[in-house]
Amino acid sequence: MDDQEEPDDPASVAANEVVPAPEPDTTAAEEEESTRDSSLEMFEQPAPSPPPPLPPPVNVLDEPVVHMEIELARIQQGMLSPVIVISNINNVPEVQATVEISTDQGNEEEEDDTVPIPLEPEPAAGSDGPLPDVAVEEPIELSDSSPNRSGQMFTPLRKKRKRAISPKKLLDSPVQSKDEDEEGLLCPICFDAWTLTGDHRVVSLKCGHLFGMSCIKRWMQNNPAATRGCATCKARATMRDIRFIYARAIKAVDNTREEELLQELNREKLKVIDLNTKLTVVNMKVLEQSEKIDTLERKLLAFGQGGAEFTRSQFDGGAEHRHSYKLFLEKNIEITRESGCRALAYSAKHQLLLISQKSTQPLFPGYSIRMLQVPGFVASAGAASMLVSSRSVRDIAIDASDDLFACAAMEKMVKVFSIQNRSVQCTITPSQDPLWSCAFDKERSKFLYLGSQRGSVYVYDIRQPDQLLEEFRVGHGQNDYTGVVKICPVEPTSIIPCGGFLVCKLKSIWFYEYTPTQQIESHLLNITGAFSAMSYNPDSGLILVSVRPTTDKPTTLVLATLEKLDGVFALKLQHTFEGSRVQTVMYRCAQVYLNDADTLVASYVEDSKMLSTWCTNRGRLRVQQLPMNEGILDICPIRATPGQTYLAALSECRCRIYRLNTE
Repeated sequence: MDDQEEPDDPASVAANEVVPAPEPDTTAAEEEESTRDSSLEMFEQPAPSPPPPLPPPVNVLDEPVVHMEIELARIQQGMLSPVIVISNINNVPEVQATVEISTDQGNEEEEDDTVPIPLEPEPAAGSDGPLPDVAVEEPIELSDSSPNRSGQMFTPLRKKRKRAISPKKLLDSPVQSKDEDEEGLLCPICFDAWTLTGDHRVVSLKCGHLFGMSCIKRWMQNNPAATRGCATCKARATMRDIRFIYARAIKAVDNTREEELLQELNREKLKVIDLNTKLTVVNMKVLEQSEKIDTLERKLLAFGQGGAEFTRSQFDGGAEHRHSYKLFLEKNIEITRESGCRALAYSAKHQLLLISQKSTQPLFPGYSIRMLQVPGFVASAGAASMLVSSRSVRDIAIDASDDLFACAAMEKMVKVFSIQNRSVQCTITPSQDPLWSCAFDKERSKFLYLGSQRGSVYVYDIRQPDQLLEEFRVGHGQNDYTGVVKICPVEPTSIIPCGGFLVCKLKSIWFYEYTPTQQIESHLLNITGAFSAMSYNPDSGLILVSVRPTTDKPTTLVLATLEKLDGVFALKLQHTFEGSRVQTVMYRCAQVYLNDADTLVASYVEDSKMLSTWCTNRGRLRVQQLPMNEGILDICPIRATPGQTYLAALSECRCRIYRLNTE
């Protein structure tokens, strides 16, 4: 070559040096050794002969004497692999190389052995032939845009990395456990640890989520008052709902499976109770049929022995001894000109009929109780009425001593009044739900039962009105959250030695029994339907239940007794009567105890606008039907004297008094 490069420039020497052609029998190992020698000459200084021994192969990019810097900002997108520009500050030609970058996040093992592969050089002037093949793998082509390009260049080729698959993260790994531990210690708004005191102390909202106090206050202040809520669940919340939590650390045990098993256990228990109730009912029917069979067998035997002398009336059981009972209107009293009457109650001790009405005093709006003296049915001495509530009265209860009465209105409290003094004795506020019904226990005279709109029954001692004795969530386990229509205390009997109380809801009827240890056991009774009224007569032991009509059945009046068989309580059906096919208002029915054999049942029939009566000695036949021009909301029997019985029928404005005669 004519042009001579400076002897101290290793790049020029490497570029002008001609690689001799290999021998035909050169092995692959010799070719690899020759390639390694040629790549090392690129950065070696000229040395006198004999040349020193060659150093071991090194990675050109990792050699510290080269002084290279990598400009990562010049990564070009849109290619199969990113392009990294390697610049040398020591006048080494700028090189661009295509480098494969692994994005695996697992553990990678990399071998540092590199094999320099010579590029295919440009034909030099004066060369006799092409350069020999260097390696089995094809050489990498480098693009050179540098103006300092000169001669032959080499680039090192890294061997492929061996990629190791990262193991799966276990659920109970220490990292995850640490995250779970920190989850209950960090504020979900600022992700900083809360403190026990100070502005960032741990607080909670009524929904139960925890925050730092300063964070949740700032969160609420930054939102309009109408849309303020929890930062986690968006539940409605105000500044008053912020509550302090006094705990150093908060952890919750996952008991989801336990709760599922408990719910499943409760369902199985309910199935067992239902099956036991059905078995009890079937056993009662079997006993009843057995008694009927025995009675018929005795009658047949007597008929066979008596011959023609045994009349049909005797075979029917002495029908000639049946009595007939009729109602006659005694008085028709106008209570008020504005509709608002709803409930009735009778105090036998004071012979007073209590009637709920709308207040007639403009200075005291609301609802009051009017008292009528029996048997004259005139206003009693003293105050004719007394204000009891600002809302309509739904139920009136009189205690066992007949000296106190309570009124359940559509309010969250109940007031207990004295009949003699016409004054308030105490006020009870059990919950936030309106109260529908109330009743005094006959055996425990100071116990007051309150039924709420959400289906709970609260027990209070009126001597301690601020202390709740017991709360029964009636039917909540069966998802029955309907209101309590009526509560009827049950006095002790041979079947129920400690007494109890009946609870009628809109969808179910329950009996709560007191045990000898003063514990209370609940029993779901074997009757279904939508109920509107219930009453209990302690003299006969009969329970009267009004079942609302359906599309294919009219109103059904069920007269039954409470029986206990094998530890299970159930209603034993005695009589059923059919009433109205239409019912738009929850009308109340009543039963009048006449004697051990006869009970009179009275109810308003809306479709025919009649006050109808039935008697147990007449079967399902109606004894009497009295026309009415307005609906009868409540009916109350009145036993004024041992030989005289009245029936009071209350509409929205008037009260009708009927005298009961026996024929």
